[in-house]
Amino acid sequence: MSPSNPGRFNEYRELLPATFLDIAELEWRAQGLRVSTMTHMPGQFQTEAYARALFEAAIPPLPADEFEGRIAHRVQRHRAVDRTDAPPYRLVVHEAALRIEVGGRKVLREQLTHLMAAADRDNVTIQAIPFSAGAFPGAGQAILYALGRVPRLDTVQLDRTSAGEFIYSETQLCKYRLQLDEMQRNALTPKKTLDLMHTIASTL
Repeated sequence: MSPSNPGRFNEYRELLPATFLDIAELEWRAQGLRVSTMTHMPGQFQTEAYARALFEAAIPPLPADEFEGRIAHRVQRHRAVDRTDAPPYRLVVHEAALRIEVGGRKVLREQLTHLMAAADRDNVTIQAIPFSAGAFPGAGQAILYALGRVPRLDTVQLDRTSAGEFIYSETQLCKYRLQLDEMQRNALTPKKTLDLMHTIASTL
C-alpha cells in the first residue's frame, strides 16, 4: 500500500478486478460505514482462513495468483476500520452468516472470535438479526453504505453480482438508509448479539 495513497491497494491493480479496489478505496475514504450481510461475514472483518474458504468455492476456480491476491486484499480491508482515525462502523449481520460453517467448524469459531474482538472497538457496533425476526426489508442482499462528507456524496455498493454495483442517486440512497434503519430495528442489541456469538462459538 502506497504511503502517499494509504487507502489504495496499488499492488493489486494488475491482479484483481477494478471493483475490488474501488470498494477498498470507498471504505477508506468514508466518513462512516453502514454494512449489512446475510450469508457471509463482512469483508472488512474476514479472517484469512474464512476468506480462503470463500474463494475456494468460486466457479470457475480462480487462477492461483488471483486467488492469493483476493485473499490478501480481503484481509487487508480491515485497515479502513481499525486505523487510528477510523470512521464509525455499524454492522447488521443475519444469524445465518454467524452459523454457516464456511471452512468448517474451526474456521467459523476463529471467525466468530475475531468478530467479537472487533465489537470491542469504540467505533464498531454489531447487531445480529435472529432467525426469529422473520422477513424484513433488504433481506436478500448485502449492503455497504459509505457516508460522504455531505449526504449527496454518499455511496451504496451492492454485493449481488460478481462485479458489484454502485449507487449514487438520492432516491436510491434514501431507500437503503431506510432499509438499514429497519434492519437495525429488527436486530438484537449489541450486548445480545455478543451473547449469541458466544453461544454459537461455544458449540463449535
